[in-house]
Amino acid sequence: MQVVLNLHRMKKILLIFIICMISTSCVHDCIPSKKNVRYAQSNDYIECIDAEDLKALITSDTTKYKIVVFYSVCCGPCMRHFEETYSPAYNKYSDSINFYFINYNTGGVRYAREHLEQYGLFDGKALCFLDLENPDFHYDNIQYLNNIANYVFDSEPKINGNFGTPCEFIISKDNNVLKQLTTTPTSGSAFTTMQLWQIEIDKINEINFDSIYRQDIEFDLFNELPVCTDEHCPIF
Repeated sequence: MQVVLNLHRMKKILLIFIICMISTSCVHDCIPSKKNVRYAQSNDYIECIDAEDLKALITSDTTKYKIVVFYSVCCGPCMRHFEETYSPAYNKYSDSINFYFINYNTGGVRYAREHLEQYGLFDGKALCFLDLENPDFHYDNIQYLNNIANYVFDSEPKINGNFGTPCEFIISKDNNVLKQLTTTPTSGSAFTTMQLWQIEIDKINEINFDSIYRQDIEFDLFNELPVCTDEHCPIF
């Protein structure tokens, strides 16, 4: 009897050890690193782009409306948005709207293809933002997403309120980004890019992209579709 109990105990310990090893490996894969950079650059299905590449990619596309999504494979809230917002929108409107899904750094990049395939979004390339030269566009800069938005869309008013993922750019055929003035209980007023769940996508051709839309954001709106901030990311 004692031998049987010891065997059960050893199996349980081994199982816990294996789970811990897998979890630790996943957490490490979610942290941007030189190893992940090498992985991204050595796999043909991953296309690494920088701010200049992104600007060229968007501005050269003048035939369709565009949705650009910055996300992290390791961000739990991002996964909710993929399931409830991006995947349904892509499957319904990809013939008339071009979608670009960009892993916002190399964290979790080895899972990007698997993730996109899961939601029916993989088109042969997994985009990964990789700008190691300019600190303005590096993920450890708190203004990272704002700097990207203002570089790609050089117009007033400047974006100053994009701080978490997922973050979307909803873009007209002539490359204007849809902006909003938001007020929150903690940060006051800020200019942000409008998010996909906030618009009627089937009426995108009726949107005035030159207007600044007003949204008073109550935090209970994010209970079902949360935003992943630096304090809570990455979440695998």
